[in-house]
Amino acid sequence: MTSAPHSDVQHRPLCTLTGDPRVREVLGGAPVLHSAVDTGRGLHVTPTAFSWSGGALWVVTTRESVKVRALRRRPSVGLLLRTRRHDLVLTGDAELVDPLRLHGVARPERVLGLPFAALHYLGRNYRHVAGVLRDATPGPALVLDRLAVRIQPTRAVLLAASGVLAAWGDWGEPAEPPPGTAPDPAAPLLDPTLLPAPLRPLLRRPGPGCLAWPSPHGPLALPVHWRGNGSPSDTDAELLSVVGGWGGGVAGLSLGTGGYRLVSKRGVLIRGTGRALPTEGSDGPARIELAARRLTYWEGEQTSTVPVPG
Repeated sequence: MTSAPHSDVQHRPLCTLTGDPRVREVLGGAPVLHSAVDTGRGLHVTPTAFSWSGGALWVVTTRESVKVRALRRRPSVGLLLRTRRHDLVLTGDAELVDPLRLHGVARPERVLGLPFAALHYLGRNYRHVAGVLRDATPGPALVLDRLAVRIQPTRAVLLAASGVLAAWGDWGEPAEPPPGTAPDPAAPLLDPTLLPAPLRPLLRRPGPGCLAWPSPHGPLALPVHWRGNGSPSDTDAELLSVVGGWGGGVAGLSLGTGGYRLVSKRGVLIRGTGRALPTEGSDGPARIELAARRLTYWEGEQTSTVPVPG
């Protein structure tokens, strides 16, 4: 049996979050924000441009996106920001802000803060905005179809390749991993031909990914290493203990490409049921096994979903 990675990380008050220079570095340097939401039929996680302003994270999305529909019912959201040196995992409460209909801006502090938030967003993401304007269908709907999401962090964990560095907010007591179990028979590999040809390398090659994962605090967005071809992925075992993520349930794993142009934004979301298991040795990573049920893929703003046979 593998012992739990008992974390001695000090849990700091959330109000001190941005007092840590490493956190400020992540907020300023992460290229995108991954956000995980509970759709009622499973967890959904995708990357998006973002900004930090007035003690909150801001994103802009379409009114009828999966993310917006989910947040209207369940405003709890899991967040992941990644740089070369650090990962920042957060939970937060989301608020939809629609200036055209005065929803979410009725309070004086929202009215006063919205122009500053918009300037921060445009200043940080001008290349993303230019890419959308260049590739999207022109017309009034390009602006009218968008609204903002303001996310107030409630908890945070900072980690590096060496493990968890610090935590903020009330995560509760560290969770114990399940007892060691015999590995299941090898699951069938995901068939890359389920995807259009330009997206098939996302399934074949190893690389970083983002895991939408259930927890007592709502959906989480966790950093994982995708091994490729449907093999189990790895994440930090100590992180799972801190955030209460041992166990499993409905889950999703997002893999994608970056870029500023809409035409360069491609990705796939593997959705199904998963479980987290310890590997041999108390300092080893956690193994994430995900039984895929369907694949949702996107190219620009066009999305499609296909079932996984089996």
